[in-house]
Order: sequence, then structure tokens, then C-alpha cells
Amino acid sequence: MKYRLAVLSISLIGAVLIMSSFVSRSALGLVVRACEINSTLTGSPYPCLKIVESPDPLSSYVVLREPADKERTILAPLADVPGIEDPRLLTAGAPNYFEEAWKELSAIDPRATKASRQNFALAINAASWRTQDRLHIHMGCETPRFRALLKAHVTEIESGRFTDLKTRAGWWASFHTADDLSNLNPLQLVADGIDGARSNMENVVVGVFGAVLPDGQHGFYVLARINKAHKSRGSAEDMIDPKCGL
Repeated sequence: MKYRLAVLSISLIGAVLIMSSFVSRSALGLVVRACEINSTLTGSPYPCLKIVESPDPLSSYVVLREPADKERTILAPLADVPGIEDPRLLTAGAPNYFEEAWKELSAIDPRATKASRQNFALAINAASWRTQDRLHIHMGCETPRFRALLKAHVTEIESGRFTDLKTRAGWWASFHTADDLSNLNPLQLVADGIDGARSNMENVVVGVFGAVLPDGQHGFYVLARINKAHKSRGSAEDMIDPKCGL
């Protein structure tokens, strides 16, 4: 029986990986499903790195290398959540995928744990910019471009309140003193804190950056913009160095 399950699992994963090699907005969903089935049949989450199941189906997730780019580490829910625009993510008690992704940053590379956590970053694409219709959070470290952006505006960014940085790209930013994201849900902060965001989440890009302020406060910058409101466009990948410079 175990042999048959193993053969079935390998066959399924092979088929999924072949399908996911084609340009398809459902490729990531197929890979996540393969990880779930393989974990059930064999106890291995392959081709994912890790699977975490919860009594709340919406809170279960996987950590994996992005099918189209094996250097990128992402977190994706097991549930069929298309993206940032899913209204379930803004309800009371909704899972905080950013919190889970922050906990899993060591999956990037064992050497990444040596990096200062103030350099770590997470980001999610707007529906209008992503290539996959399965929510996924990009995990890594901040890129020099966004490190410079936040440093340039450090005296303007308010604590607990979004500030319009007056950039051509339309970035808004806030700072939150905290050691982790257990009490900070970036999606809900953006939806509640930026005018027009809640009704236009499909066009919102969100980045979360670990930070230490000049006065020594530890916390997080939450950076966001509404793509539709600006000609300048971009992606979560612009914010993230997936290998943390390793």
C-alpha cells in the first residue's frame, strides 16, 4: 500500500510540475495542491519546503520556492485565496499571513538567520500586477532601493499612521513599534489607514520592512500604494532581495 501511495504521489507531483512549467495563472495553485496531497499520502510536503495545517482551513499554509524562479521563497495559503483582494482577509479573525511569513524567514537560507532582522522584508502584489491567482507573500530582505526610500523619509513617517511620501510612485508609509507581527495585520492596517484602499484592494501593493529607528525603537515599516492611482507601476519583487545578498 505504501509503495502504491508513493508511486501515486510521485506521479501526481510530476504531472503538476510539468503543468506548472507552462505559463499559467493557476500554476502556483496546482503546486500547493500537490504539496498538500503528498503530505497526506507520504508525510512529505514536497515540492514545498514546509506545510503548516490549522483547525481553521484559511489559516493553513505552505512555504515553497516559487515554481518559476527557484531563488524566490514564498508563503501561500492552502485555501483557495486568489489574492490580496479576497474580502475574507479583512474580516474579524482573518489569518495574518504576514505574521506567518515573518516566522518562516529562516526558510530563505540557513545563512539568512545571521542577517539582522531589521533587513528582512515581505511583500505582496496587487491583483493587477501579479502573475498567479493564488495569494503569495514574497520573503527576503529589503532591496537597496527601498532601504534608501525609507531612510530618506524617516523623519516624515509617523508612528501608527500612514504618511503620504509625495513620491511619483504614490507610496504611503507608517511605522509600528513591535517585536513581531502578532498584533499587526498589514492588510487591515492599509485598508483602514489609506483613503480608498479598502474598496480598491485589487490594486494595492504592500511591503513590510523590519526596522530600527535612529532612537533605537524596533518595529516595522508598512509601505503601500494604490497602483490604479498612478502611472508608475511596480511589483513586490522590486522590494525584495530573495537571497538576502547571500
